[in-house]
Amino acid sequence: MFISSFDQSTLTTLSSDDNHNVAPPQQFNTLRAPKTHPIYDEDVTDDNSLVEKYESDEDLDDLQKYISIKEDERTILTHRERTVMALTLSVIGLCSAMSMPIYWTALTELEREFHTTESKINYTVTAYLCFQAVAPVFVSSFSDIWGRRPVMMGCLIGGICTNVGIAVSRTYWLIVFLRCVLASFLAPLVSITTASVGDFTTRRNRGSLTSLTAGFTLIGQGFAPFIGAVMDTAWGWPAIFWFSAAFNGLILLILFFLAPETHRGYVGDLSVRPKHFIHRSPYLIYLGDRIKPYDKSKVEKRIHKYQPWKPLMLTYKFNILSILVPCSILFALWTISQTTLSVHLSKDYHKSVIIIGLCFFAPGFACILGTLTEGKILDYLYKTKKAVHDETYKDVHPKKKPPFNILKVRLLTIPFAGLFIAIASIVFGWCMDKHTSIAPILVMSFLITFFAMFPLNIAATVLVDMYPQFSGGATALNNLFRCGMSAIFVSCLNMMEDKMTVGGTYTFMAAISLLFIFLILNLIHRSEKISANAALSSKV
Repeated sequence: MFISSFDQSTLTTLSSDDNHNVAPPQQFNTLRAPKTHPIYDEDVTDDNSLVEKYESDEDLDDLQKYISIKEDERTILTHRERTVMALTLSVIGLCSAMSMPIYWTALTELEREFHTTESKINYTVTAYLCFQAVAPVFVSSFSDIWGRRPVMMGCLIGGICTNVGIAVSRTYWLIVFLRCVLASFLAPLVSITTASVGDFTTRRNRGSLTSLTAGFTLIGQGFAPFIGAVMDTAWGWPAIFWFSAAFNGLILLILFFLAPETHRGYVGDLSVRPKHFIHRSPYLIYLGDRIKPYDKSKVEKRIHKYQPWKPLMLTYKFNILSILVPCSILFALWTISQTTLSVHLSKDYHKSVIIIGLCFFAPGFACILGTLTEGKILDYLYKTKKAVHDETYKDVHPKKKPPFNILKVRLLTIPFAGLFIAIASIVFGWCMDKHTSIAPILVMSFLITFFAMFPLNIAATVLVDMYPQFSGGATALNNLFRCGMSAIFVSCLNMMEDKMTVGGTYTFMAAISLLFIFLILNLIHRSEKISANAALSSKV
């Protein structure tokens, strides 16, 4: 049953305010912290016998062994430093976000270059999406074992080499193959950076910072087509991949100097100097006296076994699927709309590559605004609803106080976002189908992108909330669903448009999106009961 899926992991308590500037490093033993539940914030028991039971049971699942620490021990970083760190990680994630759409504006040119069809050229997109979906599940899990920093460095080095290989390739099959390899190296960066944010945030600030990282990462997806158009127009399509290789090299330098290891199994609350050189960064010099010599008691127990299938086990839980599937369909709708925009502006509107690139500024700005808006709304809802809950039950004994329903708070905005995406996609499809002015098409593309940021970021936030110790693998699971769903629909896009027209295709996609939104509504409706039953089961 799903309820058991929520009491598998635990998260931070909200016993302290988020206004701490620098939390003093404190010794802690994560296995002795109070047991908390992943879908609400209150301690559910003070009985250490349960913790002792965890310690004595070697066969107990790792998820059950994880007990998180309190907020004032979460990180030594100030609020400003956390924000800067999130922005740095988002810049690293740009390599992943840009690598998929950067050559979208050149698809028609590649079709002519290799004397092939639109369907076959779309295979380069589909193949990339397939590996973008699968690779993070296996690669991101390494970051839960070896740390975030070395895995990200390895991914960027692989990305540099592969982009150079694509730039010098002149055969269709080799480009398809190398695009798959490129996805295997760069796609995991998104889930790893999201997991890294989860290392130094709590629920009180995770919504905005996770959204900041994910959203600014997606800026690359919005603006990459324009960059690709400039490169293609000036020097031809190989220049796109030479630029990508150089950009990956620049990001590798930023990672080396400005991105410290954040995995709590290596650096605790970032106050512990890591033992190995690969985990050390010149950024530690900036932290100064806040960094202390390595102390095993100040770091959390980390995973030593490579178990990439662990996050996949969550797919057996219906309520997890109720979150992932609707959000993935909405992301797929957005992805195919970007492909349609590129192809039809070239073929039907006869726009130049550079003009098509300029048109992608609309979804590019929508990525920024959607991310900032969604993150602020998420944190605002959390703080206001939590304050009301605490005020309502302030005179109730803690053991009798009902749990705070954070699941409902996280999911509230998705149905509204899904409705606006569906409406905008219908208008987008029929405007494109009837060859209307470009203006309404770009407005609808802006709206689709803006509201697509809501389910995309919320799904990642919920998974990090529930499974912080498997945050790399859990966010990779979200990536698996959204990219896998996108690959399916992109591969079928040309056939769908031939059979149903462009307008019919997007009307169909809108209908599917609204249909699956009912899964979210059903989950919201049952969230109160889920929280109550989960609290009861946690006390048994």
